[in-house]
Formats: sequence, C-alpha cells, structure tokens
Amino acid sequence: MAKLRCQRAGAVAAVGGIVWIGWAAALSATGQTATSLPIIAGTIVSALGVVAGHYAIEDFYGARMKRPGTVGAWAGGLGGLVFAAGQLVRLLSGGGEAIIAVGVLVLVSGSLLVAVGLVRTRIQPPWLGVVLGLGTIAFLGFEVQPATATAYGLAWVALGQDLYRFDPPDGRFGDADGDYGWLN
Repeated sequence: MAKLRCQRAGAVAAVGGIVWIGWAAALSATGQTATSLPIIAGTIVSALGVVAGHYAIEDFYGARMKRPGTVGAWAGGLGGLVFAAGQLVRLLSGGGEAIIAVGVLVLVSGSLLVAVGLVRTRIQPPWLGVVLGLGTIAFLGFEVQPATATAYGLAWVALGQDLYRFDPPDGRFGDADGDYGWLN
C-alpha cells in the first residue's frame, strides 16, 4: 500500500512537470505570446498540475518534510491556484495581471520552501531540492526568455520520478522525528 501511495504521488508530481514543460516549450518554440488563447489554457492546466504536485508531495511526506517544506507545499499549492485563477481572468477579460503576480510570488515562495525542506531533511536526495530551487529561480526569468520556465517543469519531473521509483519499506521514509531515510 505504501508503494502505491509513493508511486501515485510521484506520478502526479511528474505529470504536473511534464504539462508545465509543454506550455513553456510551446511558448518558446512558436511565435505565440503569453496572452495567446492556447498558451493561457496550457498555463492554467499546468499550474493546476503543479498544484497537484505540491499537494501530492505534502500528502505523501507530511510532517517528514518539517516546517519549511510542509508550509512551502501548501503555499506553493495556493500560489498555483491563484496563478491559475489569474490566467483564467486573463482568458476571460484580458486583465488579471495583479492576480497572476501574486500567484507567481506565492508559487515561487512555496516551491523554494519545498526545495529547502527537501535539502534540509534529506528525505529525498538533496540534489532534487537544489534542482527544484534552481528551476524555481529560473522560472522568474520567464518574461525575458520563456524557455527558462522549462527548468521548473524539469525539476518537478525529476522529483516525481525519484519518488515514483523508490519503495517506501526500505527505511527511506522513516518516522517524522528524525529518521531521514536515504542517508541511513
């Protein structure tokens, strides 16, 4: 049962990353702008995919990620929802920039806290936290070069893939008070 939960959380996080890569790559490769209808629709779907990834990571790890990671997962999920809502407002009325800005700020803050939680607690290899942190920072360069957003999606794919392939009974996911798994 634990393996199935682990695989489900990993698959959700990885699919969220793949969808995120899809819209970022489509925006980079085509002549479309961030306000084009297909790009906005892809952004909404990908933001909801990342929200599901944040929730899946928090749902599986729970208290094992300690305070920065758990708070970050909830903040990132909330930021992703606000970001998606802002994109929906943009789709329907052409506005929503302030909502999008708040959503991005909270999404980035939450993702950075998840990255810190992953590195700090070592429940997954620390390089995954570093990759998520770097991908999150790269996402901030989206306005300059849309392709930078793909790094954020790749980080979620790596995180989901790592979570999917490990078997929880190996001691990796010990109790929340001090057994940080993969180093033991």
